[in-house]
Formats: sequence, structure tokens, C-alpha cells
Amino acid sequence: MKKTLILCTIILLVTGFLFAAPSWIGVQGVGSYQQNTTTIDGDEQEHTANLGGMNIAGTLYPGESPLGIGFQFGASKTMKATRGSTELDVEDYPLTYNGAVMAKFRAGMSEMLALELGAGLMYERTITTYDILGYEAETNLNTLSVLTSADLVVHLSDSLALIGGVGASFPLTTKGTYEDSVGTSIEDEYDVKGYTVSGKVGVGLSF
Repeated sequence: MKKTLILCTIILLVTGFLFAAPSWIGVQGVGSYQQNTTTIDGDEQEHTANLGGMNIAGTLYPGESPLGIGFQFGASKTMKATRGSTELDVEDYPLTYNGAVMAKFRAGMSEMLALELGAGLMYERTITTYDILGYEAETNLNTLSVLTSADLVVHLSDSLALIGGVGASFPLTTKGTYEDSVGTSIEDEYDVKGYTVSGKVGVGLSF
């Protein structure tokens, strides 16, 4: 009898953690802190930045499976940045655009609450245009990173949810290109090491 009760308890706990919460898609406000070291020709440069932005994000689950696909698309603006101990003027810094895809695991804690853990890849691109002695020039900075996340989804109703969480990303490759109107084209790869941590909160439609 005791063995049966123990087995039933274990089954209830496991099925409780695999509770099927619905898929969702929504909008999130994101605040991030970034710290990295860039090595160029043997010279190391320390950078930090505070960023704020918005993402369209969501998670899609097939049927009752606890495994799903997460995604996000958005942009962020540098609010503050330093190089070494020098604070930089960020007023004219362009937006950084991002897109990411993640594998996600959902642990349903109740009919209202679900914890989502995810890991995947994120691509970021920053485009800067300017004039050099009357010539138009453009630089592109492209970064591919590993992205991890932990989100708490609060289902307020069958169709409305609040989503808040944290994330961290780590750069894998960073490439830059330079092109101008006189035909100059340069491409280079940078050695960048560091991390970005983010906090996010938003609202979504669940289905």
C-alpha cells in the first residue's frame, strides 16, 4: 500500500511539472547590461554598455508537448557605454537589431503559472552610416551568440498572459564590414569575449 501511494505521488509530481501551458506571442520591454573584451591586432579593449529595447517574442508548443520553439525579433538602443574608464557619447549610436531561435522546455507549475527554460542562437546587426570628406560610408557589425533564457509565464486568462524573465548571451563570432561610395570594401573578424545579461517583461496573447 505504501509503495502504491509513493508511486502515485511521484506520478502526480511529474505530471504536474509537465503541465501543458498554451503557446504565446507578445511584446516585451528589455533592459540589458553588456561587458566584453575586444582584441584587435593584439590590443585588448574593455567595453561596457547599458541598452534598452523592445522585442516581439513567443513560444510555440506542438500539442501537449513540454518541448517547444521560442523566437524573438527586436531592436535595442545603447543608453550608456564606456571604453576602459572613458564614458562615450552614445547620442548618435544606431539601433542594434536582433533575431533569435531557441529550444524551450516548459515546466507547468499550475493552471496559471509556467516556467520556460530555453537555449539557442541569436544574430545581431548594427548598421552605421556617415560621411567622410563628402563620401558616403557604411559599417556593419554582425554578431552570432549563444542565448539562454528563463521566463515565467502568468496566464491571466485563456487568451492573455504576462511574461517576465532573464536571459544571458555569449558571443561566438563577430564580423565587421566597411564600404564607401568610392568602392572601398573591407571585411574583418574580431576576437570578442564577454557576456550580456538581460531582464524582460511584457504581455502576450496565449493560444
